[in-house]
Amino acid sequence: MKSNIIIQKDKKQVIKICRNSKEFKKELYIYEKNPYFAPRLLDHNGTNTLMLEYIPGTPIVELIQPDFSRIAYLFSQLHALELNKGKRICLQDTNPNNFLYRNQDKKYFMLDFSEWEYDFPESDLIHFLLFWASIYPFNRFELIFNQFKNAYRLSLPINPIEWEMLLPEIVLLFDSRRIKFNKIQNPLSPDVNRNRELLKEV
Repeated sequence: MKSNIIIQKDKKQVIKICRNSKEFKKELYIYEKNPYFAPRLLDHNGTNTLMLEYIPGTPIVELIQPDFSRIAYLFSQLHALELNKGKRICLQDTNPNNFLYRNQDKKYFMLDFSEWEYDFPESDLIHFLLFWASIYPFNRFELIFNQFKNAYRLSLPINPIEWEMLLPEIVLLFDSRRIKFNKIQNPLSPDVNRNRELLKEV
């Protein structure tokens, strides 16, 4: 069961009724930090319901050419929010539908913090890039991969040892989740294996 989302465009707000108190507290923890890249928290009931700013935007998967440099910067800013015992706040659920582009001011937003965990930031980055590796031809993926990692490194480092250790595990997790939830891209990029090899080059 997913959270119940009620969109009230006329009031420019979204009501999110969380599945349980744990999810509510996790979301609230992030929204109370008031990150510029997330909808503003307007109110909450203290138990399971959040009232958030409505963002009229387009999921990045529907864009012809998302700006991956700016999306990488969003990740770096999320990861910079807090460091805890060597790990950082990570989104975990890097589904492209959790990223919006608002054409009005050409701004990108990150949504849905119900699954965030303290983790190595490389985990978030790999998960996010695996989706695009599955749909783009090699030449395009190579370009966005380089844009993405270079832009992220302007704010935070990428640990190549952590990356190398995490990559095989995350590839297996990514594939198993897509089978479980029946989200295999159709068709897959014929370059998916070549793209995944490229991911090793951090």
